[in-house]
Amino acid sequence: MEPPSWSARFSRLRQLFWLFFLLTIGYMIWVRSYLSPLSSDELVQFEIAKTVNKAQAIIGDWKSSGKYELGVKSTYLAYVFMVLYTLAIALGCRFISLCTGNEIMIKGGKGFSLLIVLATICDVAENIALFRTLHGPIRQWNVSIAYDLARVKFSIVIVCLLFILACLLYWGIGKLAGENK
Repeated sequence: MEPPSWSARFSRLRQLFWLFFLLTIGYMIWVRSYLSPLSSDELVQFEIAKTVNKAQAIIGDWKSSGKYELGVKSTYLAYVFMVLYTLAIALGCRFISLCTGNEIMIKGGKGFSLLIVLATICDVAENIALFRTLHGPIRQWNVSIAYDLARVKFSIVIVCLLFILACLLYWGIGKLAGENK
């Protein structure tokens, strides 16, 4: 059996990227609705609470407003989101960099597609710390771990998304300039 051609691999990568991109967006919309009235801003504030006092205040507010159970559910739902965003961003780095036809961008796409996995590892550990904070005594260790790993995760995600944007700009400018790729 012959290996698939470059165009077949490119087509498959394009299909997978769009599939996971749309699944990720759809999941984000669904989760926002499902966890309402708990907002994504409130979840991010909990992730970056940094101190026991702030984490206690957030949990206390959630308990008094009936959002606590939604906060707990969000820690479970986060694992599905982690898989989706990791695949969407990794495939985006690979696919969009291939669209440029630039060898440096293509190599960068491979590197950034691996880098997003590090963000996901941080996200898993962060989520475990958040779960422990919600279900047990609130310890500075868990709050600090969640804070530090959230910062690393968000930084990597932003860098990967900026790489995709740079590839899109490079590709778009090349198209406007009349290049064949």
